[in-house]
Amino acid sequence: MRYAILGKGFIFPRHVEAIKDTGGEVLLTCDIDPDKKADFTNYRDMFKSKTMEDIDAIVICTPNYLHPEMVRDALRTGKKVLCEKPLTINTDFSFMEGVSIVLQLRYHPMLDEICEKFKKAKNARVILKAYRDEKFWASWKGSEAMSGGVVFTLGPHIFDLLVFSLGPKYDIISANDSMKKSTGTVKIGDVTVDYHLEFLDSREGQTRHIEIDGEKFVLSIKDNLSFEGLHDQVHQAFIDGKAPGIEEVIPSIKLMNDIKKF
Repeated sequence: MRYAILGKGFIFPRHVEAIKDTGGEVLLTCDIDPDKKADFTNYRDMFKSKTMEDIDAIVICTPNYLHPEMVRDALRTGKKVLCEKPLTINTDFSFMEGVSIVLQLRYHPMLDEICEKFKKAKNARVILKAYRDEKFWASWKGSEAMSGGVVFTLGPHIFDLLVFSLGPKYDIISANDSMKKSTGTVKIGDVTVDYHLEFLDSREGQTRHIEIDGEKFVLSIKDNLSFEGLHDQVHQAFIDGKAPGIEEVIPSIKLMNDIKKF
């Protein structure tokens, strides 16, 4: 597989490594920042380039709010398209059929155990607390309009995991959402889930875990879930045509959007 990647930010190296690990090659890159020395600063110019004829797939690693427009334009090239989470920070899913989405927790080594535990569960807690520095807040990630806030930054993987495990039907019991912190209770399937998502000002207290009827499952002890090395499995699933598509992510995106509007 030969790839073009849009965006050379924080997550870019994880995709380059995963592409190499799965036998692929990056032929083209694009980023609006000239200091990042990408092949193009305008992705539409890249799509018109001669080298695009040799490209098999496009990977989108740009700011959250840009995903829908870039996904639609990428799909029009006829190439396979893989988009980082979240696919969108609203509920406009038009003209994005065929896209694949990066959702690392689908490949977590404890996934089967968590799903099995959920089958008999009544209550669960989800706690995601992650430190973010000044550089984070000075970037587009510090803008709720561009990132979607903590729900659409920390939430996509975990809410996808909950919907994947428990089904698409949900009822929001309570929700308190802000840029840095989102807490509440939602019933998904037959399980009542208390959730707590928060950006911290220090590394102390960081955690990413689920408690299912009192049993704790630690998803990561690192600063960022991307460091768990699950992008290799993401890309292999993409190559095999087994990566999550738009229909699979619509329920969790609607849930996150409803939480913000509650």
